[in-house]
Amino acid sequence: MRLLVTRPLPGGEATAARLAEHGHAAILAPLMVAEPLAWQPPATPPQAIMLTSAFAARLAAAEAWHGLPTYVVGAATAMAARLAGFADIRDGGGTAQALLDTVAAAGITALLHLAGEDRTLVVIPAVLQVDTRSVYRARLLPLVGVPAVDWVMLYSARTAGHFAAECDRLGIDRATIAIAALSAGIITAAGTGWRATRAAPAPSEAALLAAIGATCHKGEP
Repeated sequence: MRLLVTRPLPGGEATAARLAEHGHAAILAPLMVAEPLAWQPPATPPQAIMLTSAFAARLAAAEAWHGLPTYVVGAATAMAARLAGFADIRDGGGTAQALLDTVAAAGITALLHLAGEDRTLVVIPAVLQVDTRSVYRARLLPLVGVPAVDWVMLYSARTAGHFAAECDRLGIDRATIAIAALSAGIITAAGTGWRATRAAPAPSEAALLAAIGATCHKGEP
């Protein structure tokens, strides 16, 4: 298969390598780039860290907090956190809300959330004090075009909406494009009119690749 990977770099490159291992061709078209922001750490150390994106793990420059329990939203964020030097990484679930609920259930009351400027709305459990610091800004990139591919892979609601708007701007007929995304919510953000849509049953790239049949080598059943 040929797939258009809209995941930001360097994650998109990792996805392309993964697809190549399975005998597929990936075309990189990142729709977002992250830029670090200067931020001030809290005067009082938190009990734990919360990371809801790989960008935050890579760009926060949070060496002082690397030893604290670090709750992450998924596998990609966990890997980025590990590479950045965070030592005690804990999977909090596939969404920001699930992560907050997991942290509260663990008995933690003071949490430092290292985040981007654009964040998903969540309900903070009453027992939890969350200090959110913006450590990066995500800037959308223009879409040059959409080559002939089997699927366009979308990774966030923001980039899905942007992809749809860029297709409309370029005069690309949505009915010629099939989109696959990490969640049903991302598909919703992309709007309607696509040739086909497919949502991963779980918010992981492994589930996304399985959903579009991109996990077999060429020649395998």
